[in-house]
Amino acid sequence: MRPSELPAPDADAAAASARLAARIAREIARAGGWISFARYMARALYEPGLGYYAAGAVRFGAGGDFVTAPELSPLFARALARQVAELLAPGEAVLEFGAGSGALAETLLEELARLGRRPAYAMRTRRAPPCAHASARDWASACAGSRGRLRAFAAW
Repeated sequence: MRPSELPAPDADAAAASARLAARIAREIARAGGWISFARYMARALYEPGLGYYAAGAVRFGAGGDFVTAPELSPLFARALARQVAELLAPGEAVLEFGAGSGALAETLLEELARLGRRPAYAMRTRRAPPCAHASARDWASACAGSRGRLRAFAAW
């Protein structure tokens, strides 16, 4: 699909995008004309209320912008669990970096339990500061229902 064929955003999304672009432009101007790519991406993705992941829109799954293997089927997580089970020593943790909805960790833990190889806990990580986006709410819900086996942290 060419960019000219992409659907136009609705009025609210276009206005939010314009506000985000203006904030980033002001920061660039205050910084003397440039900011690092890392800073730009942090603002574009996690700016409270406006960033891609922080604006509150559904991003993962059939109703979102993209779907990943763990949301489509449990097969990827089950296959991965078999490999993890071969390497996992008693008391070790499983870390999921860049986790989205938490579907991978949830299914992976279920399969590890079925295989008799429970990790001490699994953790979801994200490098950006905590923000109120849909996947964070989904993950908080998954952590709450895990009886302490799932934990989240925001830095590595």
